[in-house]
Amino acid sequence: MSDTARTEIELEDDALLPANDDTVTPFAELSRLMVIGIGADEGNKLVWTAQTAPNGPWDTKWTPVNDGSYDLLGTGTTTDGRVAMVVQTHDDKSVQYIAEKENNDGETKNWAAPVDLGMPDGLAGFVELTMTRDASGRIEIFGVDDSGGNVWWIYQNPPKIVDTTEQITPPGTEDPVTVQVQVAEPPDQPWSDWIPLPGETVARITTANNADGRIMLIATGQDPEARALYVNNQTVETALAPDQWTGWKRIDNAHSGTAGSKPTAVLDRQGAVNIFMIGDLAEVVQIRQQPPGSDSWSAWARPGMTDSVLLNVTAAFDGDGDISLMAVGEHAQLFYNQQADSLTQKWSGWQQIGKVDDFGEIMMDYNADGRLTYFQGLSKTNGLAYVSQFVTDATSWDAGFVQFAASDISTYGVARDLTPLEAG
Repeated sequence: MSDTARTEIELEDDALLPANDDTVTPFAELSRLMVIGIGADEGNKLVWTAQTAPNGPWDTKWTPVNDGSYDLLGTGTTTDGRVAMVVQTHDDKSVQYIAEKENNDGETKNWAAPVDLGMPDGLAGFVELTMTRDASGRIEIFGVDDSGGNVWWIYQNPPKIVDTTEQITPPGTEDPVTVQVQVAEPPDQPWSDWIPLPGETVARITTANNADGRIMLIATGQDPEARALYVNNQTVETALAPDQWTGWKRIDNAHSGTAGSKPTAVLDRQGAVNIFMIGDLAEVVQIRQQPPGSDSWSAWARPGMTDSVLLNVTAAFDGDGDISLMAVGEHAQLFYNQQADSLTQKWSGWQQIGKVDDFGEIMMDYNADGRLTYFQGLSKTNGLAYVSQFVTDATSWDAGFVQFAASDISTYGVARDLTPLEAG
């Protein structure tokens, strides 16, 4: 998933959300899904749309974030649940961080002014940007540069600890005493410098979180004929320097084949990171942390086969906390596979649930009630469509896609808005 790691969705006792038909839906998380995109036909502006309420229908309009022009985008949320994004400007290629304002008013989202994060010295730009939160909730941003595929890292600095004195009156007394305490204050510099993560040059990166929140980077190599697969883990919960990473470790082998797609990663119920990609025989292959949270991995496995040539795969966990996969075949088939048990690695098996209208970026995330929604980019038209699980935890899906952008969305990201307004 795009946000801080969690192993399953725990339902709260007697917590219910209203559904569209005035019935009630078991509460999983008070959130709504939001999509942020770059409008190719509108001067490369950032635009967004969202569900009008948790589990609700989608707004029919796209609203600009600001008047800037951009060409790269990564999305996420802040510690307190506000939607955030990292972007690269279209003209000067500087990187900006934009977050929802802390106190929204009115009936729409208000966005804070962009924070200029600059660019590493000597670079002309990035080809990919992504963001996530670390174990303490700080935003961390990663980019792949356009001058060789080096991975760069920048993060929100942790608070500084300051010694101070305070006057307190002990219980049962009337006279105050002076005590020395340590308090957290904002850092002198909100953000770190750009830091290179040495060891490998890569083509694409995916971010994931270990169960304890430590960040994991998953990257594919630059050889388009045989893309290697690498992982790199933070070794401490508050990593501030490159030596607090494991370094890049190659994990593909002859059994997996090299990466035929961008990898996707998700935590299972036991807190183990699972990585999926299109590998040998153009089918989905899987590798799992063993044991959870470690730097070691299982053998490569297959969660079943489709007897088709697959082009792309994405993963998420469902309302039961079980892994779900969606894969696209070369003849536009859309396949679904649901894990029944992570310990015994039982799967429902691949089933074709529909067809896509076009190929493009794919993503999947859960609704407030745990139902999954799958998003399909439409490359020929720059359109965007979605389809959702029929009910929570079902292996059946709605019979058709809903297109909510006929054109204009050149790239997009999905975020879960934990501070939904009454109207969007």
